[in-house]
Amino acid sequence: MAVQNLKYCEYFDVNEKYFPCIDESAINSGASWDDTYPHTTFIDLLNLTEKMLGGNTNRSIWIHGAYGTGKSKCAYTLKKILEVPDDEVQTYWDKFEPLKKNPALLAKLLGHKAQGIVTAYRYASGSITTPQQLFFAVQESVKKALDEHEVAYKGEKSLKESVIAWLEDPIHNQFMNALLQKPKWMSTFSQSTGDEIINTLKKSDDVSSLMDDIFALAAQEGITALDLTADSLRNWIVDIIDKNNIKLVLIWDEFSDYFRQNSTSLGEFQKIVSICQEKPFYFIIVTHPLSSLAKSYDSSDKTNPWSVVQQRFDKVEITLPDNIAFDLIGHAFSVKPAAKASWEQMTGDLNSSVNSARAAVTKAANIKGENVMRDILPIHPIAALVLKNIASAFQSNQRSMFDFIKTPKDMDVKAFQWFIQNTSPLSDRPFLTVDMLWDFFYEKGKDYLSSDIKLILDTFPQQTQLTEKEKTVLKTVLIMQSIDQRLGGSLPILKPTDQNLSYAFEGDSPELESSCKSIAKALVKKGVLIENPIADGKKVYSAAVLAGDGAKIDAFKKDIREKQGTTAKLVSEGPAVATALSLTPALRLRYALDIDSGKLPVVTISDFKKVMDVLKSKDQDWHFYAVLALAKTEDEAQTFRTLIKNTVTDSTYKNIAVIDALSTPLGLEAFEQYVDYSAMSLYYSGNNGQQSKENAKKAKDVLERDWKDRIHDGQFIVFTYANQDGEKATGAGAVQTIMQTIVLNKFKHVQDFTKGLSESQLKLTNQKQVARYGIGGIEIKGVIKGCETSVLGKVWSKKEYWNDESLSGDHIVIIKKAIDKMITNAFNSNGRISIGEIYDCLETTFGFSVCNLSAFITGFLLKEYSSDPYRSMDAEGHRDAMTPDKLAEMIGNYYGKNPKPTYIVNLTEEEKAFYELTEGAWNITPNSCSSPSHAGSLVLSKMRELAYPVWCLEDVDTTGVFDIVKQYIKLVQSKGDEAHDVANDIGKIAIQRPSSAQNLKALLTQDNCRKGMLLFLERFENGKLLTLAKEIGAESAVLSDIKKLFSVQYSALWVGQTGEDEIKKLITEYEVVKSTNVLLNTAAHSKDTAFKEWREYLKFIGFSCESVRAKRPVLDKFFYNLLRIANYEDMLPDNMKAFLDEMTNHSVEIRDVLNNTLSVFMEIYNPYLEGFSDTECEEIKNSITTEMFTTSATASNAAVKKAAEDYRKNQVKSQLFKLWSDKSGGSKNPRVWSEKHRTPILCCVKPSIYAQAKKAFATLNSSTQSEADIKEALAFLEGADFFDDLASDEFRDACFAKRIIGDYISLLPDINTVRDALESTGIGAYEWNDNPTIRSKVSSMASAEYNAGGSDKVVNIIDAMKEPDLKQWLIDIVKKDMGLGVKIIINKKEE
Repeated sequence: MAVQNLKYCEYFDVNEKYFPCIDESAINSGASWDDTYPHTTFIDLLNLTEKMLGGNTNRSIWIHGAYGTGKSKCAYTLKKILEVPDDEVQTYWDKFEPLKKNPALLAKLLGHKAQGIVTAYRYASGSITTPQQLFFAVQESVKKALDEHEVAYKGEKSLKESVIAWLEDPIHNQFMNALLQKPKWMSTFSQSTGDEIINTLKKSDDVSSLMDDIFALAAQEGITALDLTADSLRNWIVDIIDKNNIKLVLIWDEFSDYFRQNSTSLGEFQKIVSICQEKPFYFIIVTHPLSSLAKSYDSSDKTNPWSVVQQRFDKVEITLPDNIAFDLIGHAFSVKPAAKASWEQMTGDLNSSVNSARAAVTKAANIKGENVMRDILPIHPIAALVLKNIASAFQSNQRSMFDFIKTPKDMDVKAFQWFIQNTSPLSDRPFLTVDMLWDFFYEKGKDYLSSDIKLILDTFPQQTQLTEKEKTVLKTVLIMQSIDQRLGGSLPILKPTDQNLSYAFEGDSPELESSCKSIAKALVKKGVLIENPIADGKKVYSAAVLAGDGAKIDAFKKDIREKQGTTAKLVSEGPAVATALSLTPALRLRYALDIDSGKLPVVTISDFKKVMDVLKSKDQDWHFYAVLALAKTEDEAQTFRTLIKNTVTDSTYKNIAVIDALSTPLGLEAFEQYVDYSAMSLYYSGNNGQQSKENAKKAKDVLERDWKDRIHDGQFIVFTYANQDGEKATGAGAVQTIMQTIVLNKFKHVQDFTKGLSESQLKLTNQKQVARYGIGGIEIKGVIKGCETSVLGKVWSKKEYWNDESLSGDHIVIIKKAIDKMITNAFNSNGRISIGEIYDCLETTFGFSVCNLSAFITGFLLKEYSSDPYRSMDAEGHRDAMTPDKLAEMIGNYYGKNPKPTYIVNLTEEEKAFYELTEGAWNITPNSCSSPSHAGSLVLSKMRELAYPVWCLEDVDTTGVFDIVKQYIKLVQSKGDEAHDVANDIGKIAIQRPSSAQNLKALLTQDNCRKGMLLFLERFENGKLLTLAKEIGAESAVLSDIKKLFSVQYSALWVGQTGEDEIKKLITEYEVVKSTNVLLNTAAHSKDTAFKEWREYLKFIGFSCESVRAKRPVLDKFFYNLLRIANYEDMLPDNMKAFLDEMTNHSVEIRDVLNNTLSVFMEIYNPYLEGFSDTECEEIKNSITTEMFTTSATASNAAVKKAAEDYRKNQVKSQLFKLWSDKSGGSKNPRVWSEKHRTPILCCVKPSIYAQAKKAFATLNSSTQSEADIKEALAFLEGADFFDDLASDEFRDACFAKRIIGDYISLLPDINTVRDALESTGIGAYEWNDNPTIRSKVSSMASAEYNAGGSDKVVNIIDAMKEPDLKQWLIDIVKKDMGLGVKIIINKKEE
């Protein structure tokens, strides 16, 4: 079996409680607050709060900050400081040094608290779109805080109470009753009278939706007494403050959405905030950074609403210091107890391999604790710093450091938990490095990136010819560039320079660690990256982003404006604007062209009359018609509206409503946005398909998202023939109300608009089944579930509901009476009625539509006709018994395309008695048993629901009905005639003993079965199971475990002996748990938790099961079963019994092994551990990352042998690397030394020791070395005398000139220029010596210099010499220079 190294997840767990999400739910469930570290910006917040409460400012506080900085936690902690007892505040203050240094601030805050502060809190503002909603939310939050603080006077004239008071006036109450009968308000309110509204307001905690409806009604019906205003809210707040002599603080978290949704109407908000100028009411808001909220305003205009609002606040930006962020991550890693020793050793090794990066990050982040960076391993220090600042690259709260840590391993995101599931400390790349953030940062987060960052990162997918190493380096550079850009260069360590790249890949695979800079330079040469100079002579890498062709793009824009400029063309390009009203499922059913999309016909000024003419001739029936009118500009809108008004006066269009959305034209600015994106899409279409698609999507979004959303929230006028002046409406919701009213004016009894109906309920998908559900008698499932309460709640379970006078006005009752009258008349006339006649009446008279809901209600209306004495008849006159299923089939068939006519055209006393007894005693739906066999199957189901076998009831039967239970046991095992005979026998008993139904029902309960089972367990084997359950802490689980035994399909039929056998198996399981707890000193309560404890223990036991079985044959069977547990194999009852016997019979031997795992380890693997001390053996044992227990003896021997050799080797290896570091000036290895000095070290050693040096340096550079090679390299370094020379710049330059440049030095005198050129080849400096590519590069450089003037110098020298001298000089040179001589021979032959 292959040896598997333990992954990081085997060493530690991630505890998510250290990353709490502070929201309303967390606060309500008591989230901790006193662990908030008081960093600088939080103390700034406390100081501002003190000044605010002390009256030193007439402004409230605005808390803002990026996602993941903890601003919500700070706001919550502020809330708690203001409301918890003083001693809790003092305790919090004493916990942290920064607070202890500021006792004056504490004294001032406690002084303000003593004067009386009521703190209100609210979370989220996405639903606040009108001033009235804001006012009510403020009032509701303050009122709740007053209740929680038990404030005596709560402002009895508060807004909600004023509504109640108004409604309690009899005249007003009667007026409200009349208004609620209007179709518009009938469909809006779930209450039907003023008294019902009063009752809801008084008893319900959340009445915000109801209050919205009340204020909407008041506005439209002109009830000014119920208007909600800033002045009335102000008066209420002032009244409360004055009467109670308190200060009010309202903290509203997640307030950003309010500004986004109300950017043009901030005046009313200012009025509420400004209360603090006269009274101590402080409105503290918490938002995203101010810069992300101010995009809609001209920042230079100090009179715009945004600037004015900001002047009402003192602002504090919350930032999360790096050291606090890293501490949070470190605390979240919970090392498993069994792995602590191994993990300590592993992190020590990992930590030592990133010394330089750790030191640089520690300095940059001002981290004081020496173990802070070690505690977050295996996250690389540079990656940790990037993660800390990652939220800066996103537009909103989409990504943070904590999200990266928390993202579950099973999600399709390669985040931290995925990494630790797939990586071990011995992986080639053991650290989570910057490039590994790519999937989380870009692939899964690109839609939320700010545009400038996306532009940088989008360059990566364009590179399709890169190696994996080049991709890794490029990802790192791009991510570092992005974060550096967003931080404005404030963290120099995140700039992608050569030095910082070295930090980023320190400790990584040897190839990346040594060649990352060379790879980056090769990417520069390929044109993927560029190098830009920065201060101190450094250069920073960045993406080579190319600008577009401006002239070409302008030509595209011109063409788009000319060809796609009409409203009709724009609507065709963005067809989703047709769904701008977001019609409810009910309105889609009644109005939409397509119920799935909810689209209405969209009309423009050019096609309006044509569309209207098509629709006017359509059949109406239950369907209604409406069009949505749109325009591109204000001028077009005015002309179009005149056309609409003239058209709707024509009676031929009386069946069509025209929804005028012309107050929200697309607008020229939005049109230009559309043009810009469309042009960029065309520009990229030939060279970058991905960019082309993204820009095309953005163009479409201008229409289908931005314009559509503005239309949805905008102003409308709904024109109809009946209302030719039009009815104004604000927002799509108001339009929907008007459309709904149109339907209800024609069909006032339709149920489509009942609150809570789903889209699938208003489609036609399964008419037979939903009709069957309507008839009743079965559990309602699937699409129609819930309609029985939401639509038919008053009548669903009420017998003869149509005869209840209190329900006489109910819609269903009215329909039911009409249908029953029609059926009665048909029966009196010819004894039958067709389903078609019934449904036609429902459609034409009551507006029933073709959908699941209509089929359901039809089934309910006809359910009284679903059994005897009624029968069914088909078109040929064949009759059949009438059953609910048959009736449902008849209803469902009529909804088909070509339905055939079907028609709706008495049991023995014993059978009746049997069914009544069965349905009553077993709690089966009345009239649902169609036969004795069917009744038996239903009883069997009920037996299963009891959870325990019914034979348990014999001990608790006090009324003498257990004999009937036995008959039912017989029934469920019978079929056909036999079942019929049993049913007759039961029926006879029921007739003879009238009380048997009641007594049997009382006996057939889960509680009685539970009691019976407990009585049984108390006497079974003297209560052994219960005793064991108590001993292992499973008292609360024993009955649920018993239930599991009897949860199999046929357990209801088991006899007592079968049940006893099963319980004996459970006893064995409990005994195994008990023995496990004793052996492992744990507290497992169940078999599963006991097995989990064994598996966790065995992961780090350190030896192979196969090996220990050979050494301890007496424990062979014990370890055999333990291996089954470790391998998650099934432990059958026989295995469990054998396992228990072994633990019982050999407990002493087992304890000896478990308590002395090191001794056993040393005994088994003694041949590989000779010469090592006990302490060293323990270190070797802890260094093994293989899960030893499940491996074979051979594999475990190999693992220990290698670990021992590595340990011995590492002792020598440490000496080797320490000696190298001391002698080389602190460099990591010869490869790094070469990169640092830009000189291959081998060119600096003497030829006589070249071979030895090359071998020694290769050993130092390699990640895997043999012990012999290490010793040989150590001996070489100990005798080396060249290190003093290596430290000299002059010596290195001289060696470089001689060995790398050679004779070309006269042509290439600038050594650093040559080095620059060689770095651009992408070949590491260590490889330059004797490298053909490098020689070629140097030669080509020399040739270029020679051809650029060097040859002229030679010619001049020759010209200046006399011929004899020249000839002798040439002879002397040829004798020394073989190369020149060979060239002369070759040239002579060519002559």
